[in-house]
Amino acid sequence: MAAKGSWYPCYTFLLLLFVHCVILNQMFWKSFLKSYAVYLLFGGWRFQRVLLFTWRRDLRGLKCYLMILYHTYWNYYTKETFAQLFARTVRRRGRDRVAIYFEDQAWTFGQLDDYSNKVANHLLQCGFKRGDKLFLLMHSSAAYIGIWLGAAKIGVATGLLNHNLRNVSLAHCVDALDAKAIVVGNNLKEAFLEIDRTDRFPNEMIWYVEEAANTPEASTAMTTTSTARWNQAIAQASHKPPPPLPCNKSREHLIYVYTSGTSGLPKAAIITTPRYIFMVAGVRYSFGIYKSDILYTALPLYHTLAGIVGAGQMLIRGTPLVIRPKFSASQFWDDCIKYKCTVVQYIGETCRYLVAQPPKPSDTKHNVRLAFGNGLRRETWLEFQKRFQVPQIGELYGATESNSGIINCDRKLGAIGFIPQTIRFLYPIYLIKMDPISEEPVRDAETGLCIECDTNEPGQMIGRINNRNPARFYDGYVNQEASQKKVLRNVFRPGDAWFASGDLLYCDELGYLYFSDRLGDTFRWRGENVSTAEVESVLHRAFPEQAISVYGVQVPGNEGKAGMAAMVVNLTNLSPEDEQKLVAKLYTEAAEHLPIYARPLFLRLCETIEMTSTFKLRKVDLVKAGFNPAGSKDHLFWLDQKSKSYRRLDEETYENIRQGKLRL
Repeated sequence: MAAKGSWYPCYTFLLLLFVHCVILNQMFWKSFLKSYAVYLLFGGWRFQRVLLFTWRRDLRGLKCYLMILYHTYWNYYTKETFAQLFARTVRRRGRDRVAIYFEDQAWTFGQLDDYSNKVANHLLQCGFKRGDKLFLLMHSSAAYIGIWLGAAKIGVATGLLNHNLRNVSLAHCVDALDAKAIVVGNNLKEAFLEIDRTDRFPNEMIWYVEEAANTPEASTAMTTTSTARWNQAIAQASHKPPPPLPCNKSREHLIYVYTSGTSGLPKAAIITTPRYIFMVAGVRYSFGIYKSDILYTALPLYHTLAGIVGAGQMLIRGTPLVIRPKFSASQFWDDCIKYKCTVVQYIGETCRYLVAQPPKPSDTKHNVRLAFGNGLRRETWLEFQKRFQVPQIGELYGATESNSGIINCDRKLGAIGFIPQTIRFLYPIYLIKMDPISEEPVRDAETGLCIECDTNEPGQMIGRINNRNPARFYDGYVNQEASQKKVLRNVFRPGDAWFASGDLLYCDELGYLYFSDRLGDTFRWRGENVSTAEVESVLHRAFPEQAISVYGVQVPGNEGKAGMAAMVVNLTNLSPEDEQKLVAKLYTEAAEHLPIYARPLFLRLCETIEMTSTFKLRKVDLVKAGFNPAGSKDHLFWLDQKSKSYRRLDEETYENIRQGKLRL
């Protein structure tokens, strides 16, 4: 890392200063100049250069971090409930101010408060108590926030289910959490019934909600056969605040956000109130989001970026929120103009989609001053800012389940954040060397401790776990075994504990961090984490006797990695007809059981896949080979979305995909 060895000349400087002043009894200023000259000569100039270029950034970062700590510590020690936080926001902003713009109507803070009170009182009438859990399976809407907010008011934690999941994947998420009831959007009723969990939930504990409702009044007026029971119950429930909860348990669960982490099937990450505040305050102070702003999000509310970082600006700070149920590149800037938005959220893919749109007048007629999110590629960053004239880009990085995150608060092109080089001890985040084959930390042969990376050397980002500091807590997942797999011990000293991010970053000389790659059995595509284990599990059910390996491959011009599945088959005895039947069956299984972003875009049928020493399929060589058919004896296929089938991948098609002429 940049400053790791830069402190050593400093010790020389202090030692020389001591010798000249105390032992040789020389004048201080002469001693200082001599010692400083030696310090610079023996490498101190490097640290002085870093200090010169980063002191403003580090001071700004320190100011932001102190404010984040203040709010996190305050909530932790006052044990303020989320209901109390939102009540204060309502008092400060006023009940008649608009809180959420959703489609053509608006919810005021008073309406959102009343609706969430109705939800809370209804849950109480149904026997819910503090510590119970609730599932929420809906598309993004104002009612979505109102439902989990109402549950939080009585101490019920809500599991936010990904509405793209189907069949096995959805069933796994439902089975992973011991919830008492489930609220389902009317448009997702079929998806829920497919997993057949009626034995898990009594009929009276399955509620269907009208997702198209724009106001609390409309949510009870738009009644169908499915939604009648919920609508009638909410209409009859009191809008008065439920009985206040006793002092908040400091680490009480608020919501659960499903994430695949870096390996395995989706897991329910625990979000507590202090953790929620930490993430919201981090973005608020780093990028400067104010009550006078209007924040636009077209990202799903089950996602951390929208459901916590975005919605939290409204719930805690009072910044009005505009919710679009589904991202539309053609309507994005029109929406921003319509609602007078000043702040927008993105994931890397959304910016690329916007840049790919034909130019139109609304590109620059908006009032957007800040776009923040994660996964924005350097080349897209430049083009996005230039074309749409957005003054500030705010890039951030952090796993949902982690205890640490980084933020690029000074607009450094391409960086996802920074590590302060002059005050590193205040924010203990490091990059450690990793073995590329085993994907395990490289440890010193003598001490057995981990080794910190050098400048520009890729390494896994880790954050120190400290149970005495609420900003450094690690709550992990509901599944404690899965939580412990994310903890590294004996890293820099015996007995210490660090959160392992599962991502490879690299750090330049000034401390700026850049994304390099993702470790483990997960890759990112279309802004979503894709679990290779989940995809492999689906394909294995259809082909139980075949060796199947799923991994991500780089596609030029696309953020993240596209899914690719390699299957071992006997190509010699495989007729063209049988091959077509096989790939057709693969597509059917993927389409029925996987969300669209998790379906493999490429297939490789091969004679063999090399095994590791622990009898696992070796993916390193497959990843290196990518989806290039040149010189390969394997049979490669690509997913044609128009024909909804896998088609043979030849060199001409490969070049068209690589050059962006053929869109995936």
